[in-house]
Amino acid sequence: MFTQLFINSCILITFISIFQNFAMKKDINQNSSIPLRILIGTYAGLLGILLMLFSIQVTPSIITDFRALPILLSALYGGFLPTIIASLIMGTFRILHFGLSNTSIIALIVILLMGIGFSAINLIKVERKSKWIYSIICSLILNSISMIILIKDPIFLFKVFTVYSISTVLMSYFIFKFTEYLSESVQLYKKLKSEATIDFLTGLNNVRQFDNMFNIVAQQIIRNDENLSLLFLDIDYFKKINDTYGHSCGDIVLRDLAVILLNTCRVYDIISRNGGEEFSVLLLNCPAAHALEVAERIRKNVESSKFHISDKVNINITISIGISTYPNITNNIDSLLEHADTALYEAKRAGRNKVVLYNSKD
Repeated sequence: MFTQLFINSCILITFISIFQNFAMKKDINQNSSIPLRILIGTYAGLLGILLMLFSIQVTPSIITDFRALPILLSALYGGFLPTIIASLIMGTFRILHFGLSNTSIIALIVILLMGIGFSAINLIKVERKSKWIYSIICSLILNSISMIILIKDPIFLFKVFTVYSISTVLMSYFIFKFTEYLSESVQLYKKLKSEATIDFLTGLNNVRQFDNMFNIVAQQIIRNDENLSLLFLDIDYFKKINDTYGHSCGDIVLRDLAVILLNTCRVYDIISRNGGEEFSVLLLNCPAAHALEVAERIRKNVESSKFHISDKVNINITISIGISTYPNITNNIDSLLEHADTALYEAKRAGRNKVVLYNSKD
């Protein structure tokens, strides 16, 4: 019996660990897409089947295992649909594999009731730990009823129920701790992944992600023989804003400027904060003439906007923008960044609050 308990434990840990690697790349919750929830339910059902194949033989006609745990996990992380799918898969397999009998019919009923019960418990507005405890109690009650119906010997019933209850509680506690640890690991992974590519203050791409996206886009542009325009922009006299109103007010200006950029550019343009008060916009399939129009529109929108930095203070700011375009202005796409930066410097030198298109002759 203890060997079979160990095998069940190993199967659970293995399947949960494999699923955790999948969960790192997907946003799995009760609002996930229907195909994803169907996949979760099928995966849990297959796990339940494997647990039943390595079940603990109590009597020649009675087996027990930890099939409740896959159903419980699908309820907590996937909601009603995957829970019912997992329950139906397990219940159907129980009858097909072990044959039609009173035991298999009762097992099918218990599995379906667990699926319904776990789904109902999952709707309760309590923390996950409480849902887990209520579900395990529900499972113990349902299985104890089935044991009472199937086992007529009171002494043997007591022994079976004791072993089952203790093993279920211990395994449930371990699996709960294990899944909580994995959930925290997934959340930490997603947070670190986001922080590696997203600017924490504005929510735009950071400079590392800008470099990655530029390399990817540059290859596509060359391959498809398209135009690519790059805007480098910088807030004029930003140091004066920080010195006068404080860095927290400077942060407000940066966040609000990011909103203006997002609202002014197209949804598929690549907007980044390259550091400090410096931003960039990659305009995909955009010739120089249109890039000038976009840049001028951004400049005017910023100039006319009020930046609300406190209850009593609204300020205006201006920006300078440098533009370079491949291939009609810059024939080497690798020089696009350098030329856009040169154009930005010219905009600053010409008095700021200006848009300058790179000109190799100048």
